[in-house]
Amino acid sequence: MNANRFSSTFASERPNGAAPSDTTICFVGALTQFPDTVLRTVQTELLPAQIFRFLSMSALMANEETVPVFSAVVADETNSEQLIASCHEGAPELAGTSPVIAYLNTSAALDLIQRHGDTICTHKISLLPMNLNLETWLSVMRMTLCGGHYVPPELMVRRTARGPLPFCAGSGDPQQQIAGPDGSGLTPREVEVLSMVASGQSNKAIAAQLELSEHTVKLHIHRVIAKLGVRNRTEAAVLFHRHHGN
Repeated sequence: MNANRFSSTFASERPNGAAPSDTTICFVGALTQFPDTVLRTVQTELLPAQIFRFLSMSALMANEETVPVFSAVVADETNSEQLIASCHEGAPELAGTSPVIAYLNTSAALDLIQRHGDTICTHKISLLPMNLNLETWLSVMRMTLCGGHYVPPELMVRRTARGPLPFCAGSGDPQQQIAGPDGSGLTPREVEVLSMVASGQSNKAIAAQLELSEHTVKLHIHRVIAKLGVRNRTEAAVLFHRHHGN
């Protein structure tokens, strides 16, 4: 794809002699939402990622240039409905990709969950707030690229005001056992802590909600990591999402 020929697209350049990257991320949205500086930062921090941009889902679907199979497609709020619809319809352009909605308006994101919860669950459409600090934002992107499904705590907390989140229905009992490589399962409390870690909550937030000390929460997380045979909390969270299919 030639970025000079398509003013509506962005295509990162590979260093001379570099092999094509296995990680390709397509951003879909306005230049104000995904400016070149942001895309180059993502490319630098997630190397060896290759980055593309289209101004709309319609432009992406209508594109006749040869593009790779995207590892992730990140759409802004104005393209969220079409991304959801395309996932629901099984658009070939999204086959094998991790779909993400990057939002600024929390109320709009909550409305999407209420209206399209089943599709968001089935197709593992992550919701990524744009007001996160860069390190956290990139961590969420890494999680989605590993197959994780992310819904921020702020959307989970507000579920009581509008009723239960529809995508929670049928997604599996959060208390069911998750077995590690040695066959040992997590306790109900460990699964509860892991589910909160997987939703992006900090140790401090988990401790406050469960009325535990932060030291106790850290011990639970340490035991979870040891039992599951993973290296860190991010890998444990990804395993949780895969186990529960959400």
